[in-house]
Amino acid sequence: MDEVELTQNGNWIGVWGADWVLEGCASCNGVFVLPPDKVSQRCPFCGQAALAQMDPADNRPIYTQPPELLVPFGAAENQLRASVSKFAKSLWLAPADLNENALLGRLQPIYLPMWLVDAQVQGEWQAEMGFDYEIVSHREQFKNSDWQTERVKEKRVRWEQRVGRLQRQYDNQAAPALEEQAQVEAKIGRFDLKAQKPFQPGDLHNSVVHLPNRPPEDAWNEAVVGLQTAVAQDCRLACEADHSRGFKWSPRFANQQWTQLLLPLYTSYYLDDDNRAQMVLLHGQTGKLHGAKRVSMKRAQRVAGMIAVIAAVFLLLTLALLAVGFTVAEGALAWAGVAGVLTVGVGGTAVIPLLYAWYFNSVQGKS
Repeated sequence: MDEVELTQNGNWIGVWGADWVLEGCASCNGVFVLPPDKVSQRCPFCGQAALAQMDPADNRPIYTQPPELLVPFGAAENQLRASVSKFAKSLWLAPADLNENALLGRLQPIYLPMWLVDAQVQGEWQAEMGFDYEIVSHREQFKNSDWQTERVKEKRVRWEQRVGRLQRQYDNQAAPALEEQAQVEAKIGRFDLKAQKPFQPGDLHNSVVHLPNRPPEDAWNEAVVGLQTAVAQDCRLACEADHSRGFKWSPRFANQQWTQLLLPLYTSYYLDDDNRAQMVLLHGQTGKLHGAKRVSMKRAQRVAGMIAVIAAVFLLLTLALLAVGFTVAEGALAWAGVAGVLTVGVGGTAVIPLLYAWYFNSVQGKS
């Protein structure tokens, strides 16, 4: 990991190909690289604080080198707009700030880092290998007043213990460079790494880059898990088996080479009743959207108040009809009964928006 040359004001030069600016978020502790002409903004990853310029000499990031590879944005503009529009209209009693124009206006392209590691693997392994085969039997059945013989095929698996030695090079094994990577992929799906291409500084136009918060040595254990899966698959194929189980190995690794790959993501946000940003994520390749949903209790209170006013009108009408019925026209009592029923019915529904908002936000807060 080579040192990055810095100017006195902390801008990047040389290795990134431009005077990129280093800024950090005090809320999520994310460190970002921004184009030099981009104004400091709300954190594009958590949305909870404004980014502040950092001095790398005082606050050294975990990893500062530019990436070698990049997966470009591929989602079409109309696809993004359709996803945002559907999300904005999906919630009853949504906060006023949750609307299509606000979300699209705040849409920010951001690249997330991922590690790819090449490694030479050698060692011993053992596993049970399963081989499919069929058993043919005959079954007698009484049909149409006669006994008939039916031929039956039954699939079974023959398990055999196998051992072996392995020596092979494995390339581009993925490992997380962000602590939050698994959470992001669980929300919007995985990325197609086959679309990668060599990194060029011009690819980052108007984009923000999230720097790794996990160094390669910290991500190695998760890379080993993926390597074990790949090795077990190769051993099964080498045995020409259909299944495997109980895979065990004693690996030795050599010549690890790490590569940083950037993954495309769009983020946006809306403000809830407490002026707190609720993040919306869009997959940069597929346009799949995931957004935090919060109902506006303020809107629920306004709707409940309007319903209560209508109920009050029916109540006044009920009282007026009762007065007329007892003093002038007895037939008005029947209409008073109808107005009374409407009063109770409409008044009872006034609590529905409040209960809905409370329940929805309580459930969402725990999900």
